[in-house]
Amino acid sequence: MHDGAISTVFFYLFAASSIALALGVVLGRRLLRSAICLIGVLGSSAGLTLVLGFEFVAGIQVLVFIGGIVVMLLFAIMMTSQGHTFEQQPTLRRRVAGATVAAAFFTVTLSAYLNADFPVPTAEQLAVSHEGADEIGRKLLSNQGDGYIVPFEVISLLLLSALIGGIVIARKHAPEDEESDQDQGLANHPSDVGR
Repeated sequence: MHDGAISTVFFYLFAASSIALALGVVLGRRLLRSAICLIGVLGSSAGLTLVLGFEFVAGIQVLVFIGGIVVMLLFAIMMTSQGHTFEQQPTLRRRVAGATVAAAFFTVTLSAYLNADFPVPTAEQLAVSHEGADEIGRKLLSNQGDGYIVPFEVISLLLLSALIGGIVIARKHAPEDEESDQDQGLANHPSDVGR
């Protein structure tokens, strides 16, 4: 009874922090702050997995998502961007597209949640279903029917696409754009008025 109450408290704590940090990711105006909030969201997700009793999966979530993808995004943002690229005002078309995709994702998630059956496993089933790390490692690298070699390889593509996406998001402006900005700044400079 006491352990169940503590698990419930941690569940609501991780769930509330996930929602708050996810809003910080979406509503943040600076890429760096949004990436930091994303670390918190993924950490809270790993905490929810830990509350369910799957320590190995929670550790993999931290290693792959936080240690791999988000850190790679942070490096890409910090190494390829300048200060003015952190503040961007999205156009109306991008806002509408983002809202449409978010609404579609919410609809699919809600329909999957409402149509899914979530049986609560008994203690005996949980004890049988827990596998050791060595068995999980063998299944990750197995190409048999119960193996996960394809998802394991897809993770490497996910890391690569995250790096490319981070570079694209935080890329520097083209030199001709910077030159035109400098030319406009010189034309508007007060010292040019008297010339």
